[in-house]
Amino acid sequence: MQRVKKRKTINADFESKIIPTSLVDTNGNIGDYDKKQLKNRAAYFMLNGTPEFAVNEKDDGRFQLLASEEDFLAAKLSGALQLSVRIYRFTTQNAEIFSLIETLKNERLPVMEQAYKMKKLTSEFALTQDDVAALVGVSRPAVANTLRLLTLDPAVVGLVESGQLSAGHARTLVRVPKGQQFAFAQEAIKRDYNVREMERAVKAFLTPPEILEQEKQAKTNARNEELK
Repeated sequence: MQRVKKRKTINADFESKIIPTSLVDTNGNIGDYDKKQLKNRAAYFMLNGTPEFAVNEKDDGRFQLLASEEDFLAAKLSGALQLSVRIYRFTTQNAEIFSLIETLKNERLPVMEQAYKMKKLTSEFALTQDDVAALVGVSRPAVANTLRLLTLDPAVVGLVESGQLSAGHARTLVRVPKGQQFAFAQEAIKRDYNVREMERAVKAFLTPPEILEQEKQAKTNARNEELK
């Protein structure tokens, strides 16, 4: 009988409460973020109210923010003196795992940041790709495809991080030898390839000329048969 591996779970019991903003600690500060975006977000919160935040209770009576740091700093900038929070009581390790998972649920998170955080979950905390998928709420292939970006040439990763190359374009380069990935990416940017065109270019590069000629001839023959 095949043994079913148990997936990683976290006891995520919490208490809802309103607490002073001043009691919440963060890892970063306002200077770490785009000031214009923070001000726009703060203005939104002034008009619509602040969201609920997840915090972990500390031994000294203070609280550590677990996720949504940019939103929290914007809420603070908006002048909010009190916040609605979900208070968790995690161990140090589970607090970090939960923080990574919650951050990965943020649709605004850049794709390479997603990859780095998923890699941390699988390498430092021994979560499987299935675990990550279940906890974040995405498919396992989505996790695998995101992690594949970390196998690319660092120069290509830099293009993705800067927004010059999309994750979809970058993923097509995984099968290309690492030493040639950057040149391929530069050419794609220069020619303004869409992802489908990039896939065709990669296939043409990796497929022996004789095979490409056979495929071309097969398509020609098929078209000729349709015209008969």
